[in-house]
Amino acid sequence: MLAGLEHLDERYLKAVGYATKSRRGTRPKMVLLADVAGDDETAVAQAASEIVRLANLRSGEGFIAVSAEARKKFWLDRARTAAIARHTNAFKINEDVVIPLPRMGDYCDGIERINIELSLHNKLKLLDALGEFFNGELPLHYQDDAQLGSAELLGNRQQQAQELLAEVRARWQWLLDNLDAPLLQLPSPPGGGAGGEGAPVEASAPNGARSLTLALSQRERELAAGDATCKVVFDAVQRHFIRASWKREVREPLRQIFSGRTYQPILDQCNAIHQGVLKSRVFVALHMHAGDGNVHTNIPVNSDDYAMLQQAYGAVERIMRLAKDLGGVISGEHGIGITKFDFLEPQEIAAFAAYKQQIDPEGRFNKGKLLAGGNLERAYTPSFNLMELESLILEKSELGEISDSIKDCLRCGKCKPVCSTHVPRANLLYSPRNKILATSLLIEAFLYEEQTRRGVSIAHFDEFNDVADHCTVCHKCKAPCPVDIDFGDVSIAMRNFLRKQGKKKFNPGKAASIFFLNATDPATIKLVRKLMIEWGYKAQRIGYRLARRFGLFQGQTAHPPATVGPPPYASPLVRAQVIHFVNKPMPGNLPKKTSRALLDIEDSAVVPVIRDPHKVNEDSEAVFYFPGCGSERLFGQVGLATQAMLYDIGAITVLPPGYLCCGYPQTASGDEDKGSQITTSNRVLFHRVANTLNYLDIKTVVVSCGTCMDQLLHYQFDKIFPGCRLLDIHEYLMEKGVKLQGVQGTRFMYHDPCHTPMKTHQPLKVVNELMGAPVTLNDRCCGESGTLAVARPDISTQVRFRKEEEMRKGADALRADGHSGEVKVLTSCPACLQGLSRYNDDSGTTAEYIVVEMARQLLGENWMADYVGKANHGGIERVLL
Repeated sequence: MLAGLEHLDERYLKAVGYATKSRRGTRPKMVLLADVAGDDETAVAQAASEIVRLANLRSGEGFIAVSAEARKKFWLDRARTAAIARHTNAFKINEDVVIPLPRMGDYCDGIERINIELSLHNKLKLLDALGEFFNGELPLHYQDDAQLGSAELLGNRQQQAQELLAEVRARWQWLLDNLDAPLLQLPSPPGGGAGGEGAPVEASAPNGARSLTLALSQRERELAAGDATCKVVFDAVQRHFIRASWKREVREPLRQIFSGRTYQPILDQCNAIHQGVLKSRVFVALHMHAGDGNVHTNIPVNSDDYAMLQQAYGAVERIMRLAKDLGGVISGEHGIGITKFDFLEPQEIAAFAAYKQQIDPEGRFNKGKLLAGGNLERAYTPSFNLMELESLILEKSELGEISDSIKDCLRCGKCKPVCSTHVPRANLLYSPRNKILATSLLIEAFLYEEQTRRGVSIAHFDEFNDVADHCTVCHKCKAPCPVDIDFGDVSIAMRNFLRKQGKKKFNPGKAASIFFLNATDPATIKLVRKLMIEWGYKAQRIGYRLARRFGLFQGQTAHPPATVGPPPYASPLVRAQVIHFVNKPMPGNLPKKTSRALLDIEDSAVVPVIRDPHKVNEDSEAVFYFPGCGSERLFGQVGLATQAMLYDIGAITVLPPGYLCCGYPQTASGDEDKGSQITTSNRVLFHRVANTLNYLDIKTVVVSCGTCMDQLLHYQFDKIFPGCRLLDIHEYLMEKGVKLQGVQGTRFMYHDPCHTPMKTHQPLKVVNELMGAPVTLNDRCCGESGTLAVARPDISTQVRFRKEEEMRKGADALRADGHSGEVKVLTSCPACLQGLSRYNDDSGTTAEYIVVEMARQLLGENWMADYVGKANHGGIERVLL
């Protein structure tokens, strides 16, 4: 069965940067992507082979992708087709039509006729712009000849350039006017046809008009004559036998006329003029479902270029007329929209309107479409290029960069399935695609209001806050995006913009969390832990138990309410946010002290070096362990388990002096300045540590947190500890051969964090290797996302909705054979450990860190007390910094 057949024409291939698979090395005229499917592998192979044979008969080549990986790579070409909009700030007119298959070739020829005419019009526009340039004062680069004037340096070069442009104009204008002229009736070159490439030919114009210079070279004539299908000039131009070339006919002769460094500014300006004119060139590219005649006729346009838009709409009129003349219809896969409305017949509009009135009498869906006024008359198109205009509040370095980072969005929606905040049964509005649309419209509103009134509406800033809040900064949307937009980075930029404008919403939960992470004084950290972690978590758990007893949150978690706009805080709606906050319990039984407090290494002037004196020898490896906030201040058992495992295998572990944060939480929350300051301070401090401990050959920097890994990748540790690498503790243990021999009575799932710290090896492979038993992956974001759960619990409730389903499903699968023992969900992120622990009551699972579980299994149930005792009795070397 032929499951799919996609056709891309030559202009489409060029626009999307198609990389040919052929050994010919040139871009193909067209590409046909066929999806052959069936139950019989042999029959499928035979069908694919027959398709290749048919291609070979037509001077084509065929390539067959057999393996799953090859097929995936093959169909990436299809995924890139929408990237055509990169050329014009992501705006394109998509006039899809349906053409009868027997007339498809005629339609392609008709489109190419339009393209050739549009291209020649653009080239003539270029000559106009160059002519205006050469009529003015030309820029020169004065060297030792500064005493000479412009006239002496230019000589007659300016006149030569103008004559060149006139000659080329005559040729290009003739081609545009005579595309239907028969090739056989064209005059031969003078002198018996000895004219070379580009040699002019004198031809008499019709109606006795004066002769014009027709630059048809003998070579072009020979190429056209060699193809029996070339009957008229259009055929020769379509097959590239006759070319109108800016590079060959204009640029190269200008380089010869203006040869030398003195005239380089002139050539640079000519290139700039060419790029500016080329930007406004209209072209039509075809991408079609080749089996059913549905043709996507794409016209990329700059929405701020009025002349370009008008030219494009003129092309649309010709396309619609062509489609109808060939017996086709203008209502294709994407319907009518607003650009095709004017081309519908009155009886067609009446039928549409009657049907819409029948099924939607109140006009709720697509209001105003397919009715009077539903054409382009009332259309408004956002234009990112308006950001070039001056505005008091819109700094191009801030908001302009945001608009530039999202301008290539194709509206394809490939980001939706992987987005954590896009939960179809709870919230359909906040996929990256929709957030990009909202962001672009808000930017447009900012600019419009700033230019038409005194300041920007506070409501718009609130909406900007709302869009920025609906992101976990997981960066998963970048992988499926054809144009590599990472809305996680966009969200961070939006938060930074709001902070700099003084419009970022204050959130007490987030402010308290960031204060805790910024703190470096041991007494402050101890106090905040007591208030926030010990008392605050306990109060939240009490609230959870009360709300559960009275059935206050069951409706929320069973079907999370959609959010539109910022969460309500004012009474009486404040209760909804409170219930969101307590509908999943915070973890309990946390260590009473931080890992540093237990080891008495809180002094910021001391570098702790931890090693087992009984195991250390000359061959012992030294590692630098950066524990991060979550593994040190909150879940101290993670940092201690990491140290304990390194201690047990005989490694020398160097810890940074004092309490440090990597800077990622500050950066992600929108305080880029603070994050950058922390990063710089840490890097300077680590250089001092490296100089102090230059007798240790540190080759590995170990982390136990994914966001710390992401941030530390920017620290350039290879310059701090030459030749070192950055590795997650679990990857390090796997490389050292440390693993369990299979745990009896307990089964495991693995939750891979959005910011996975395992960058060198596949995370699931690492977990399976370490646990010595099969571990299944449990997908979806846990909903904690750093400070999201305390800052926007309403969004977190929506995210948790799907994760809870996955947790229940995964746990049930592990118990399907009657297993009655414990089910644990493992992770490698402190924030995820907190998030996953909140599902314990719902899924009957227990959340645990991988390295903590390994320490428990390999070092015993009392591993923590044992390690702290050993370290405090001769296991810590304190080096003054």
